[in-house]
Amino acid sequence: MFKVILAIKNQKLFSLVKNTLIENGYTVADTATDFADCLRKIRVLKPDIVIMEYGFSVGSMVEMIDILKNDRICPVVILANQAQRSNIESVILEDDEFNIFLYSPFNKWAFISFVETIVKNWMKLRKLEEQVRKLQDDLETRKLVERAKGILMKELKLDEESAMRKLQKLSMDHQMPIKEVAKRIIEWKLKNSK
Repeated sequence: MFKVILAIKNQKLFSLVKNTLIENGYTVADTATDFADCLRKIRVLKPDIVIMEYGFSVGSMVEMIDILKNDRICPVVILANQAQRSNIESVILEDDEFNIFLYSPFNKWAFISFVETIVKNWMKLRKLEEQVRKLQDDLETRKLVERAKGILMKELKLDEESAMRKLQKLSMDHQMPIKEVAKRIIEWKLKNSK
């Protein structure tokens, strides 16, 4: 199912979480002993989620969350008890829906449901981000192609269709993406118009 890294020092909590995950088809890819170890294992193993105990690595928890969030690696569930609630509220970011605090005691079913929902939403977000990146790249390519076509039409006195065919032919002849051909034509024009 999903690959998990655990960063939990409390042995009783560790056993409960690990056994609950395994019973429900999760793979506990590894466990971490400190901040640096955890971050290294996350970067190497690329888990679907990290489950960390609050205070696991004093002073580094916020840094860990920031790194994972900024690098878009994976969501983090931080397990805490009710007594730690006031400390945690200063750490929680309002717009941070993928790094979540879960207070114990919790029941196993709710925990698994919670983890599964976070991972699935994270995966949906990553897929949407990839679609946005592709659309942005497609739009940039289209703009560059239109600009390069305009240059070819003006410089070679071609109609739009012929300019497009010329771009496509250059792309095939030089075995490079049409976007790259368009960039080079634009660069050539800028260089020669000075």
